[in-house]
Amino acid sequence: MRRRTFLGLAALGLLVVLLGTYAAYWLIAAGQVKDGFSAWAEAQRARKVDISWARIDISGFPLAYRVDLEKAVLHDGRVTPSPELRIPLLAASARPWDFANWQLTASDGIAASLAGAGERPPLKAVAKTAAGVLRVGESAGAALWLRLREIEAEAGARVPISSADVWITLPPNPSRSPADPGLGLAVDLRQIQLPGISPVLGDEIDQLAFAVTVKGAFPGGKLAEAASAWRDAGGTIELGNLQLKSHGLSASATGTIALDGELQPVGGISGAIEGYDQILAALVENGHLRASDAGLARLALAMLAKAGPDGKPMIATAFRIQNGQMFLGPAKLGRAPRIAWQ
Repeated sequence: MRRRTFLGLAALGLLVVLLGTYAAYWLIAAGQVKDGFSAWAEAQRARKVDISWARIDISGFPLAYRVDLEKAVLHDGRVTPSPELRIPLLAASARPWDFANWQLTASDGIAASLAGAGERPPLKAVAKTAAGVLRVGESAGAALWLRLREIEAEAGARVPISSADVWITLPPNPSRSPADPGLGLAVDLRQIQLPGISPVLGDEIDQLAFAVTVKGAFPGGKLAEAASAWRDAGGTIELGNLQLKSHGLSASATGTIALDGELQPVGGISGAIEGYDQILAALVENGHLRASDAGLARLALAMLAKAGPDGKPMIATAFRIQNGQMFLGPAKLGRAPRIAWQ
């Protein structure tokens, strides 16, 4: 009996020691996590990226580390005007054995903005809620996935968006040549409202998804000067897997985009369009095309069309921007929207 009691007390004592040791480890690591966030923010300031917060708390004992930031602000001073990101409340959590993966939650939403300049109106995007995952690694760079809900984008006109998935990837090292991939961005937008903006797509786009990879290093400085230097160094944007679906219209495309001497987009995109009849009908309904011309175009397009994966007529075509004009195949669509850099 005494031996059993002794063994029980010994086991209990060992358990207490182990728990105490783990608690001490957790507290030490919590301090290192907090100091690590501060050191990371300080390192970014040296690169002219100001990251600040009103308060930081560490919790989650015993099986997680949860970092809560209040009134977090990111101000990128590398370019002018400087983009800004504001997050009223950001929670990031990771397991004690896996600091490479962080679960993110912004329950009060996020807001991104870029001040207007010259002819360019202010740019703003606000999401009511956001959640995602951040993966970091010294050899693999960083990858961020976010799911945004109830978004309102504004660039001269208000564009509500039901939801969006966003993927951002950063290489472990900055680009050194125009061929090196830099920032990678993939976006999947759903239920985009376009009241009075597009005569072809109507008032709503069901889905718009695309992926872009910026080739070449984008320098700091004034936005127009930085874009000019990036262009002169051979920088381009690779567009991949563009998918658009809207009221029976479906389009897919890939291509390359660059900037011309006036810092306006130029490039070629190849893809396919399904539902071209809806485009012609919308153009006629909105007075952009005569019914007789639409009939001739419909006959010509029908001869070019082939059956798509779902059996519906599909046209393989090319879209290009050249000398400020947009072309769909041989057809001239009109002037391309200009980018106001300043």
